Amino acid sequence: MPPFIAIEGIDGSGKGTQAKLLVERFKERGYDPFLTSEPTKGPIGKLIREHMANPFLDDRTLALLFASDRIEHLEKEIRPALEAKRPVISDRYVFSSMAYQGQTLDMEWLGKINDHADRPDLVILLDVPPDLSRRRLEDREREFEYFEIDEGFQEGVRKSFVELSRGHHTPPSLKTEWCVIDASMGKEEVFEKAWDMVERLLLK
Repeated sequence: MPPFIAIEGIDGSGKGTQAKLLVERFKERGYDPFLTSEPTKGPIGKLIREHMANPFLDDRTLALLFASDRIEHLEKEIRPALEAKRPVISDRYVFSSMAYQGQTLDMEWLGKINDHADRPDLVILLDVPPDLSRRRLEDREREFEYFEIDEGFQEGVRKSFVELSRGHHTPPSLKTEWCVIDASMGKEEVFEKAWDMVERLLLK
């Protein structure tokens, strides 16, 4: 079975850039990778994106929507790609739900509503300080989503990601290998560290 890789980190950590670089390297090695992201572009994902631009849902409803969107993501995109022998790279996955929504909701409950999620083979965590991520987001010249504005919130999310990488709050069914990378480095240096872990995975 080809690898299922999740890329995680706070906003502005470089997930999208690293995901695209992974896709290109996989292609160079003769694979047909499948790049995807959460929330999805489906109807539930669209509702979530609308909320992120202009909040109108309570925290529990949002968490349940993310979990529902993930069911569709797995059934319609991730599992079919893996069955077709395609490596899957997902820009965000279940750990984003736990890190972000865990700032206001119980981590154990979040784990329970996501117990349907498939375990990825590798999670790449791009760790970056919120002040740097903020500068990167400002360079994109777009409107901020509500949760991107608060650096204190982003720091809390960052800490939650680190805790998850150490196995804290993670449901047994989702415990897997993590690669934590200092994403304040140049994108090429970050990528080579990420690919080193992916290559080890391919050699197993």
